[in-house]
Order: sequence, then structure tokens, then C-alpha cells
Amino acid sequence: MALPKTKFVTLEDFSRFVGQPENADRLFELINGEISEVSPGRTSLSQYGHILAFEVRLFCRDQGLPCNTSGGDGAYAIQGNVVAPDFAYKRTPMSDEYPDPEPPEWAVEIISPTDKATEIRGKREIYRRAGILLWEMYPSARSVDVYVPGQPVRVYSGDDTLDGGDVLPGFRVLVKKLFGDE
Repeated sequence: MALPKTKFVTLEDFSRFVGQPENADRLFELINGEISEVSPGRTSLSQYGHILAFEVRLFCRDQGLPCNTSGGDGAYAIQGNVVAPDFAYKRTPMSDEYPDPEPPEWAVEIISPTDKATEIRGKREIYRRAGILLWEMYPSARSVDVYVPGQPVRVYSGDDTLDGGDVLPGFRVLVKKLFGDE
């Protein structure tokens, strides 16, 4: 089925659309009123979210902290939008609802060469308006742009250390470790 051609799609319209039988095995996002289908990514890029999830889960286990993470198949409703970050973390349990009605506290988008700048910016603004910690990982540059709510963007690379900020205090990881360079 073709994507709806309406000017602005609501969360209710989106839910009806993705609930249709022909869309059962497909993943969609709703970004600023427009539906887009999420294509399967390259395995070379998907590994970075798994590396991060492994490090986060080890940290949470060692600290005795609640740890709920999801990958690119996990969709969240955020202020009338639906996004499926490549990595997400929250302290509260994940939901069986689609999309998860409770947004993550931290989201990571792994930026591929085929990602469109307008879609990257659109998702970035959704996370920022919602006060969600956002990391944009750029594998080709081996760098990470970090958007902490209320602060200017910071760019990290190589031996720089990233941290979980107020979302996951005490969590630290080297950029090069996330990219498998250590």
C-alpha cells in the first residue's frame, strides 16, 4: 500500500495506517506529520548500536540500575511523532504497545551516508523539543555529536570520552571503543 498523501498525518492516522495487515512486517516513522518507511540498514552500521547497548547493560548491571534498551525496531511516540532510534535507553520498562507511549530518556541515531539531511534534522528536533539526550553517531567520520538538553552541541572523536550525563550518571565510554577501534 502506498504511504498516505495527506498534508499532515496525526498519530491516530498513523496508528490506523501501520495497523493494516499489509503493514504488519514493516517499520514506519512519523516525523512532523509525514510517514516514512524505515528501510533495513547495513549490518556494518547496526553493530555500533549493539556495542553501545552492551556497554550500557554492563554498566547498569554492575551499578544495580534499571536498564531498558531497544534497537532500531523499537518505536516510540514522542509529542505526536513516532521515531525508531538505533539505540534507546530508559529506566522504565519497555511497552508491548506500538509505538511505546513512554519516550526514551536517551536516543542514539547512527547516521549512514544514505540518510537525508532533512530527516536527520527533523528527528533531531523531535528529540531536542522533548528534552531527550541525543547522540548522533557518524561512523564514516568516527565522531559523535552530542545534544544535551539546554546545551550547545559537542562533537567527540577518537580518545574523547562520552558520558551518560544526567540520564545515566557515571557511565563513560571512549568514542573509539564504540566504533570498534579499541
